[in-house]
Amino acid sequence: MAKTATKTARPRAIAKRVAKLNPATTLAAAELKSFGKGDAAHPGFAFTRYWWEGEGSREGITPWVHKKLTPGNDPVFGKAAKAEVLLSDTAPGDYADLAFLLEQFDRKLPPFERHAMIQTKLALPANEPWHVGYERARDFARSHFCARGFAVILVAHVPGVAGLDGYGNHVHCIVPSRPLTINGFGGADHRLCSDKGYAEALAAWKAWGTVDQ
Repeated sequence: MAKTATKTARPRAIAKRVAKLNPATTLAAAELKSFGKGDAAHPGFAFTRYWWEGEGSREGITPWVHKKLTPGNDPVFGKAAKAEVLLSDTAPGDYADLAFLLEQFDRKLPPFERHAMIQTKLALPANEPWHVGYERARDFARSHFCARGFAVILVAHVPGVAGLDGYGNHVHCIVPSRPLTINGFGGADHRLCSDKGYAEALAAWKAWGTVDQ
């Protein structure tokens, strides 16, 4: 009579089988890469695009955005002077909550989509209160990005508010790569995350008269 196999598979053998069935488990985590341009040619305006490189898991853009919101370690003075979410007129209101916006974007960005976001850094004039420049940046973000369906995370950094010397006041416009529709995020906009997107954003900011022509 033939003997029936009764040995239990060894843990190492099981691990090898799991790795073969799930190749992604052996991949290194994807890295958020960036490419910026604009500061040298146009003082006061910088444009950076971000994408995922690698096939492994992604930690999402949430940690990166949180670093912009809290650039310092001090619990009081280490925070941005002001931050808010701007939406298009057709975007669902739930996305005005930053935590919800980031969670939805990170959770629902398809694995095949590399584009993550873009960021513009807008310097504020030293001859006016920072809140005046902030409102100008806000109007720019609404007219250029929100009008095209994008959500914008607006973050103001004002060194003086944190008790630091020097000026350097500026506003970040952080724009996730997928515009918002009435049903939530749509497909990634590759034009936004390109040299054409940079040129269009620069031209729009120039129209506000704060960048050298």
